Amino acid sequence: MSESEFRLPGSSYEELANIIVAYGTRDEASNPGDVSKLNSVHQSSFSRNNAFLAAIGILQGEREKLVTRMGRDLALSLSRKDQKGIQRGWRRIISTNEFLQNVLSAVKLREGMMRPALQAYIAHVARQPRNKPVMTGANAIIDMLKAAGLLKEDTGELSATFDVESDLYTPAGDLPEGKTTEAVASTTITQGAGPALNIHLHVRCDPDEIEDLAPKLRVLLREISNFP
Repeated sequence: MSESEFRLPGSSYEELANIIVAYGTRDEASNPGDVSKLNSVHQSSFSRNNAFLAAIGILQGEREKLVTRMGRDLALSLSRKDQKGIQRGWRRIISTNEFLQNVLSAVKLREGMMRPALQAYIAHVARQPRNKPVMTGANAIIDMLKAAGLLKEDTGELSATFDVESDLYTPAGDLPEGKTTEAVASTTITQGAGPALNIHLHVRCDPDEIEDLAPKLRVLLREISNFP
């Protein structure tokens, strides 16, 4: 695979979500055969999605796959059907992945795209053939962006949304005493037909500072996005 290629998912969004939940239930590294025993999804489905899940930071490791903290947070939200947590988890992942950010920017620059056109665009920039498996993977990425609340769909046309408040992320779970956490905020600025500017703020802070910090980040991003 060339450096410019990007491995797309090999399954629908629903199946991909089931795989993430299955990985998120394991505390130890495990190969796809072991993980698939915990879920109705066949082992081959895990194998054809591992490269994508590793590329976006949900899995790490070579032969044995270990779910990351970011992946576990998303898995827990998916298993609980916590829509706000799911949105937060996907937004954090998307904010750290250039390929997914570029897909979103393409929709913004075009002020909306029909789903088949966006599928074809995703396959093109991933340098993959437009066969059925690839288009299924492209469709999964579209549904992922929708689950993140970054795309909305109306009669087949997809358009980008903008919601600063739901871009803020605070890691789930209790942290050991004396440890810091991270607040992440992101926004995208476009002007006319010019290039999109993606801004991502990562702020290290104590857990008890998050509540006071979040409103300040929201105000800052609003001021940046309104800058002439």
